[in-house]
Amino acid sequence: MYYFLNDNMQFSKSGIEHAEISRLRLFKQHGVPAQIVTRIFAMNAHDVLDQAHIDDQDLINLFDFFCDNQHVERQSFSLADYQVPADAIKTRKENQVQVVQRGKLLMIIYLRKGSDEISNVQYFDVNGKTLKMTWWDTRGFKCLEQLFDWDGKITQEAYFGHDGLIHLEKLHYLNHAGQEHLSWRVSNYRGQSWLFNGLNELTRFFYDELNGNATDNVFICDRTVECAWGLFNMQTPAKKVLHLHNNHVGEPTPDRPAVLNNNYAHALVNFGRWDAVISATPEQTADVQAQFGRAIPAFTIPVGYVDDATLNVTRVPFNQRQSHLIVQVARLAPEKQPEQTITAFATVHQQFPDARLEFWGYANGDTQKQLEAQVARLNLKDAVAFKGYTNNVNAVYERAQLGVLPSRAEGFSLMLLEAQAHGLPMIANDVKYGPSDIIQDHVSGRLTTAGNVAQFTATMLDCLTNQDQLAEYSQNAYENVKRYSADAVFDQWQQFIDQMSAPQLVH
Repeated sequence: MYYFLNDNMQFSKSGIEHAEISRLRLFKQHGVPAQIVTRIFAMNAHDVLDQAHIDDQDLINLFDFFCDNQHVERQSFSLADYQVPADAIKTRKENQVQVVQRGKLLMIIYLRKGSDEISNVQYFDVNGKTLKMTWWDTRGFKCLEQLFDWDGKITQEAYFGHDGLIHLEKLHYLNHAGQEHLSWRVSNYRGQSWLFNGLNELTRFFYDELNGNATDNVFICDRTVECAWGLFNMQTPAKKVLHLHNNHVGEPTPDRPAVLNNNYAHALVNFGRWDAVISATPEQTADVQAQFGRAIPAFTIPVGYVDDATLNVTRVPFNQRQSHLIVQVARLAPEKQPEQTITAFATVHQQFPDARLEFWGYANGDTQKQLEAQVARLNLKDAVAFKGYTNNVNAVYERAQLGVLPSRAEGFSLMLLEAQAHGLPMIANDVKYGPSDIIQDHVSGRLTTAGNVAQFTATMLDCLTNQDQLAEYSQNAYENVKRYSADAVFDQWQQFIDQMSAPQLVH
């Protein structure tokens, strides 16, 4: 079995989650057993799976695993099903129902948006302080109960199976230094109970239980910060693979040289503990080997591919795209440098008053507020829109004339591949790693120099001014992505699978 290790799977997914999902589908198409593995509790986890068209058996979550909630039939648990004292008065306002008994607030029932389905219930003592909160899985069973102390802090959390029993407990207490410490107890599992000192130790136990007595399982670590410790400390032998989704080296600054990317530092300091490493581009593979040696097998495999349906999609005539529409499809995060896009667009808008700029993607921290303030200062509020996350990004690609990605670092960028697959010419900074592998400069798009905003601006103007050339880029983009067909990418995965299948020492 191939296990793809992640921390969580949410409705708003980053490139790593999209890469895992596309890899899962590719493996399934070729009969290679694989599952995505997550470790964070989520009441709506199976709604996320439905939205991503992932079968229940294709993803294993730590809490589902120990609570035996992997395969549970959905049932309704609504306001009408919840019993309150006969003499209590219920008052509803939107998605909240206050329950008052003899003039005292007894509880607040919180409903899921737009429905009568219960999300959670907050219980109060006679002084109006929270006693506990009980939560329901979206599949209709009680899944979590939290107990609170006098100061309103959580002291204990109990996680339930659909059988009504507690299977996991999270215990909060203060150590001798007055710092909060968390421990985890697994109960009603294989007729025993276990106690763990923190989530990492519980994660290690989870991976060992998945692994069992097998020696041919392969664990591909997609999120090293959260998952590597548990993987390194497994007590059963397994093949462990580091997957580099981004540049493994941080940016140099005037006062210091480049250092390891924080997301990969622990994994790379322990480079010798891996059985293989996967990079998305030949350049990154070469850099990894130059820095860490060739003792660990290194593979170059794109993080995504273009399926047959997309390769054969009806091409959008360029004259049917929205004139002068520019899009940036990416997280609103500092490394994607959306502020440079806005700066460049201010000049573009002066020359093309009908030009519009759309940002598609969720925001990290307060980045969107900062960008909105920049837009307001430049008087561009009518021309720049922040659209948020979308599950229909292909429609965005097919409506725009030009896409931009002025990142200061990339790993491969599924966005560039997807945009080209839908005929969208891209302007991207020629950074490590990926843009120069995907974009054919002056053929299917343009490459620019990171940090050179003047060049980036001039390139945007040149593309929008020369519409015939831009239309030619669009047609070439459709052709360019044939290099990343499902068959071509799986051929590269097959080389990796063959190596992992060969008898060898495992950690």
